[in-house]
Amino acid sequence: MQIERGLLLLAVVITACIGGILYRWQRPKLSVSYSVVAILAALFAVYYILNVAFGNGRTGWP
Repeated sequence: MQIERGLLLLAVVITACIGGILYRWQRPKLSVSYSVVAILAALFAVYYILNVAFGNGRTGWP
């Protein structure tokens, strides 16, 4: 699997927005480790979605 830099950069920007919203509006506050895990999971998910929708990613569907 090759990482597409443009999609990764877009995923980082989108995830930064998601992380900012998560950090600002979460009630009750999550610990730092949970926040980092949530942000990394969001980065993986957003990149995967962008790669399948706009990149060369394959899901197994015809």
